[in-house]
Amino acid sequence: MIRPGEEIWVGVEQSIAPEWHTYWRNPGDSGSDPRVVWSLPEGFSVSEIEWPIPHKLPFGPMTNYGYEENVILLQRLKAPDTLPAGPISITADVEILVCRDICIPEYGTYNMTLNPEGGEQMGEDNAAYLAAARGELPTLAPEEAVLRKLDESTIEVKIPSAAWCNHGDTPCTGLELFPLEWGIVDNNAGAETTLEGDTLILRQQAGDRNWAELEELQSPRLLVTYPDIDGTRRGMEFITYVESPGLFNTSASSANGAETQLPFVMILLFALAGGLILNLMPCVFPVLSLKALSLVKTAQKDPTQARIHGLAYTGGIVLSFLAIAGLLIALQGAGSAVGWGFHLQSPVVIILLIYLLFLIGLNLMNFFEFSAGLAGIGGHLAEGGGYTASFFTGVLATLVATPCTAPFMGAAIGFALTQNTFIALLVFAFLGLGLALPYLVLAFIPALQRFLPKPGTWMETFRQFLAFPIFLTCAWLLWVLSQQVGSMGILGAALGLTFITFSIWLWRHSPEHGGWRKIVRIIAILSALAALGFLPATRGMPVSGVNTEISDIKEFGEVYSPAALDEALAGTQPVFVEMTAAWCITCKVNHATSLNVQSTRNLFAEKDVKFLVGDWTNYDPAITEYLNIFGRKGVPLYVYYAPPASETGQRPEPVLLPQILTPGIVAGAFEN
Repeated sequence: MIRPGEEIWVGVEQSIAPEWHTYWRNPGDSGSDPRVVWSLPEGFSVSEIEWPIPHKLPFGPMTNYGYEENVILLQRLKAPDTLPAGPISITADVEILVCRDICIPEYGTYNMTLNPEGGEQMGEDNAAYLAAARGELPTLAPEEAVLRKLDESTIEVKIPSAAWCNHGDTPCTGLELFPLEWGIVDNNAGAETTLEGDTLILRQQAGDRNWAELEELQSPRLLVTYPDIDGTRRGMEFITYVESPGLFNTSASSANGAETQLPFVMILLFALAGGLILNLMPCVFPVLSLKALSLVKTAQKDPTQARIHGLAYTGGIVLSFLAIAGLLIALQGAGSAVGWGFHLQSPVVIILLIYLLFLIGLNLMNFFEFSAGLAGIGGHLAEGGGYTASFFTGVLATLVATPCTAPFMGAAIGFALTQNTFIALLVFAFLGLGLALPYLVLAFIPALQRFLPKPGTWMETFRQFLAFPIFLTCAWLLWVLSQQVGSMGILGAALGLTFITFSIWLWRHSPEHGGWRKIVRIIAILSALAALGFLPATRGMPVSGVNTEISDIKEFGEVYSPAALDEALAGTQPVFVEMTAAWCITCKVNHATSLNVQSTRNLFAEKDVKFLVGDWTNYDPAITEYLNIFGRKGVPLYVYYAPPASETGQRPEPVLLPQILTPGIVAGAFEN
């Protein structure tokens, strides 16, 4: 009998055959939790399942959580304030996985009638069953526990009061830990229990779940089972607060791909150093030089204004890095495997970057002047410009820096993209701060400005000279585009650049006054927009095979694939893996100066090295997965696998080489 507005217990009873078992809400290493779907009349509602205390169910190398013999899954059924007249029928569709040495899914549909004909009279009184089932439920603890990662292999649970399990001579013994979420602990391991005053501490081997993922959960719950004073098995369920790793207890990837403990401060210093070294990269140096020219003139006029320009430039860089990090995090959250420089895997982004840099080069050559609104990206960059100009110069510096990877950056970015959002953004902010640091220091420390040359006519000549590195960057990006989409993509880009140049020429030669002025300028704008019409040509089919560089060295190396690596590692040869991309300048320099040189070729031939080269110019999920193994989110990546040891037949841990190579560094990997 149920009355209007009343809440009653309902349950699904499982009578389990001997030696068989079913599963708890967290089934453990295998299995599946039971599902109960109710069909209820309008206005009725039912709570989530109230899960009885489970048992550990060892099965070979695995441990599952579940039930044997008999169990009742309880739920609360809530009636509306107004009930329909007559009997009320409710239906439960039940799906339960039952296992022994095999597993059998069982399905059933069960009906129950409330308020049957005859009023209070019921066909069967289940009150005793339901009361016994409620006795199997854990108690919800009044206080919150703290869940934290003690080290890479251990999690720790701190419970502020142990009175519930402290029974005099046997204080808090026989405890077992059951996380309601998967992957928090190693299910095969037991919990080590200690008491510090009245605080109960449980430690257990950590599970497979990424700690950053746990930090995103909303107060995960843990069940702790214990023997009561009379020997009855009880359970206390705790809502937990997940404690972030401390500043001096943070994980990062080591050279062999395993996680090691690194101070978080060290990770931030890695990020800062990596951003600082980016300034020396050929794609970034012209932009920094232009800002230095700007500082030469601005600092002479107004040191305060120079500092504000430095802050604006820094803001543009840091916010751009944060935007890139936010996009990376969002794409990873949506299931995409992306990394540093991922946008350069898009031919459309490549050609837009070519257009932008080509415009900057023309401006530096005085072919045209940007209007005041765009002053910071081009000519006014060297003449001071506005604060908005300095901000967007920082944005430009970030854009042209993304094809480069400096030392320390790989570890910092790889770490950042495995952490929670706040820590990831903080690491990327330090990368941006490192990139902006030289100009920022010059702007704020006037004493250093005396090392800059004095203003003079040389500045205009130097400004025009800087157009040539910009044009060389455009040429390199065109080559990258050719690796992605072939000759048709290059044709589209060349036509787009022609239309852009024609548009600027028309604008410069438009009449000063009269109706023709508007007509000519409209044609110029349409010509510039026509350049965007060639973007679809860059979205054609990727070039078949791998990039030209890899094809050219096939007598020296082989194309990477997971199957090729597995086959190589199954043999006895040393194996060297290079992960590269056509758009990665650091990769190109390393390959040309340290790998594709005679000394390294001779070394590889002498050692009979199996050399595998992976091309990430276009997105390749197999290469992305390989990068993730070593905690890297971008290229370059260089890994050396030594031959198997004669005593054990096992290969040593792989050696991860630095991101900046020399022939000596490569040779040194073979000597360790």
